[in-house]
Amino acid sequence: MSLNSNSRFRPSRRTFLLTATAGALGVGGYTGWELLRDKDVAVPPTRAPLWDFEARQTGGRLNFSLAVDGGGVFAATSSPGILALDATTGRKRWSARLGEGSWESGSVTVADGSAYLVTATGAVQAYRADDGELLWSARELGSGYSGAAAVLGSTLCVQLTRYVDDEGPGKPGALCGLDSATGRVRWTTPASGIFQPLPGRQLLFARTGELTDETHDARPVGAVNPLTGAVAWEAPASADEETIGLSPDGDTVYLLDEEHRLCAYATGTGERRWRVPAMDGVITVTEDGGTVYVCTYRGDLASYDARSGERRWRRTVAKGYSRPAVAHRDGRVFITSGDGYGFDSFFGMGGERGYVLALAADSGKELWRVNRMEPCSSPPTAVGDDVIVTHSADWWAYDARTGKPRWRLAAASSITADPYVASGVLYGLCDDGIRAARL
Repeated sequence: MSLNSNSRFRPSRRTFLLTATAGALGVGGYTGWELLRDKDVAVPPTRAPLWDFEARQTGGRLNFSLAVDGGGVFAATSSPGILALDATTGRKRWSARLGEGSWESGSVTVADGSAYLVTATGAVQAYRADDGELLWSARELGSGYSGAAAVLGSTLCVQLTRYVDDEGPGKPGALCGLDSATGRVRWTTPASGIFQPLPGRQLLFARTGELTDETHDARPVGAVNPLTGAVAWEAPASADEETIGLSPDGDTVYLLDEEHRLCAYATGTGERRWRVPAMDGVITVTEDGGTVYVCTYRGDLASYDARSGERRWRRTVAKGYSRPAVAHRDGRVFITSGDGYGFDSFFGMGGERGYVLALAADSGKELWRVNRMEPCSSPPTAVGDDVIVTHSADWWAYDARTGKPRWRLAAASSITADPYVASGVLYGLCDDGIRAARL
């Protein structure tokens, strides 16, 4: 399972309040403001970008979706439309704008030589990835917000997320399967907050069955055949969480049941392999497949043996309302918390503080911790000796062994997506452009 969860982050109210406070205090310039926020954290040298593409060349801003495939970088634009760049040079390959009536782009997915754009209103368009030729266009699939999309065999699976509004009509969303070559709709089911493709087994894991409660989705999680939409098997799942975990070999799926017990199932048959007491939280499976982590909103983190379910350790890494994000590499667990993850106070105002933390994977012992007066708005990305974390308007790299800040890549504006790493290059998306840096 990828440790990058494609979470979408927007500038928080905290960021705005902190910026306004800086102005009221008369703090000017980056250096003074950085001292106010992080007097004990040295600002690392700036890394020169490999290339820098400015979004104004598209006539708009860039949205919350970035894909890298086949030597190209693809992003959704607010024009609305889609943009393709050369991954090596950053030069524009092609761009396309949506037709009348499409008010916002959504997510971008690239597979098998095609780029797929799902609009915020649920319409889908397919382009040839090399030159941008429009291959097909599908009508709006339902009322919902663009979530994720994935190609499984000859099917493009599309997630349109639900939206519940206490003061007005919401959007029910949908889960759909389309013929990836023609755009013909093969099947449609009620929306699912869980959307986890498993290409090696040609399965999609999602919530299944009819949705009877708009505010409390307690439906089971099932293995869906992407060609027909039929459910091969299903298992009870917690209504409090919308995440599951997959082993790297695709043989096991991990989920929390309705009693917040951590369960392991065979992906092919649905046979339950083990079930142990756990807690509500987000599931992360390590790249070597040996460990499963569960993180709660309370800042608790627990480590489980992926083969037996035995709990190895549990500890609290943050206090209050917090959702740590986890990465595991070379015997270390790297954790971030901040914007969208943690909550604290600043000058009596509500808001987040961030931290970057390393623990020993075998014991949970703290190895190092860097506290920030600035949110961490992405999960950690561990690459070589670096742990890369998104802060409000910069990507920072911390030394994986010591936690010392090593370098930073400045963004032109607010960062709108998690960093994407491919072939030794970091690609970063902000609303004013895309930057690439050699790692």
